[in-house]
Amino acid sequence: MSDFFEEIRNAIEAQSGRLSKYTVSTYMGHISKIRQYRSQLDCSDIDRPFLDGYVDFMKARDNAEGTIFRSLAVLRNFVNILQKCGKIEKSPFENYRMSHVRSRRHFLEIDELRTLYDGFLDKGDSLTFAERESLRAFLFSCFTGLRYADLKSLCFDDVKNGKIRKWTQKTGQMVYIPIPEQAKVLLGDVPQGKVLHVVNNSCFNRNLRSGAKKIGFQRYLHAHLARHTFATACISLGIPIEIVSKMLGHSVLSTTLIYANYVDATIDRVMSKFSI
Repeated sequence: MSDFFEEIRNAIEAQSGRLSKYTVSTYMGHISKIRQYRSQLDCSDIDRPFLDGYVDFMKARDNAEGTIFRSLAVLRNFVNILQKCGKIEKSPFENYRMSHVRSRRHFLEIDELRTLYDGFLDKGDSLTFAERESLRAFLFSCFTGLRYADLKSLCFDDVKNGKIRKWTQKTGQMVYIPIPEQAKVLLGDVPQGKVLHVVNNSCFNRNLRSGAKKIGFQRYLHAHLARHTFATACISLGIPIEIVSKMLGHSVLSTTLIYANYVDATIDRVMSKFSI
């Protein structure tokens, strides 16, 4: 008998020096989720019926299909880790098809971003402090590409001469981002301390959506949408993909190329050169 929760926690702690704080936090969140499904779990219990039951559990809790896919992907990582430790003999994920459902467009078009930005400047005074600060941070991310965790930790010491130089929390990469004029308007006047007032993710998203509705913006917003918006806007505007990758703090270019698949403007711009 080998307790799954104890074994995976020990394995994560053993790798903690090689994992980012973001990854460790994500893993711990998924461990809690698995415990909600099965409070007591032996490593030998993780088989195909367990996977099917876990999927049914998530569906019953109205988890989106993308969320279910990500949860299974993390569980597969756990299984791979425990296999290497000799705690699991055979992976239930062998020949198990994980369908990644196509999700709706997860970024704002440039005209949508302009509308939200103008609405914030015109009607921001009508918002509560929490709503205004959440929208301000969201828009700042749309213009700089900073992740939620980096928005939260961004200090004025990270901002010099209109540029952001910061070690990212997720990947440990140094990013260099010249701040666009629209984002400079959002910086505020405080010369030291934190640049933005960013609360926990669930409160942030709730305030973000309620604030957007008050100024007449109806798209469903969440924190990570801003980073996607920045990436696709940069590509749409013709900024070289290598530069976009550097600003996003990606360690490999293939990660950035994912965003290019969503940008029709890139295809339009390139094909405008096509002539026979």
